[in-house]
Amino acid sequence: MDMIVYAALGPEGTERNLARRLLTAALERELSLSELPEIAREAGGKPYFPSRPDICFNLSHSHGAAVCALHDKPVGIDVEKLRPAPRRLAGGLDDEAFFRLWTAREASIKRRGLGVAVLLRPMEPDPLCQCLEGLLEGYIVTVCPSENVTVQTIKIFLM
Repeated sequence: MDMIVYAALGPEGTERNLARRLLTAALERELSLSELPEIAREAGGKPYFPSRPDICFNLSHSHGAAVCALHDKPVGIDVEKLRPAPRRLAGGLDDEAFFRLWTAREASIKRRGLGVAVLLRPMEPDPLCQCLEGLLEGYIVTVCPSENVTVQTIKIFLM
């Protein structure tokens, strides 16, 4: 299976639902699954399908945006709205540089299933992380695959 990332924008406050709808749409379009399999969570919070270990996915949402990464190997994804970076965490980085680093670190952690508490520790993002330039205007989207792959992106509009 090729790695694919679905992305959508919606009203703020609906991001969690939007992410789930993206996952449902991706599974239907890519794998012809008419129903969303039951979702469970690993100890670090990473979601997975117990009945479909052949399908790996990850979700993220931020301020009206949602993204879904789908692959046959572990994957992490993060989206953040480009906004003023928290100065106590930015370490002198400008806003865009901070959110590029932050999303790469978070996507790396999510792929490994480590839990977001690890974000507060110093760590370098996985070199396999890819910032998906221009996928959602005004947002930084980074995906972290388990291997060097081409990532297909699809922006969809859900009503």
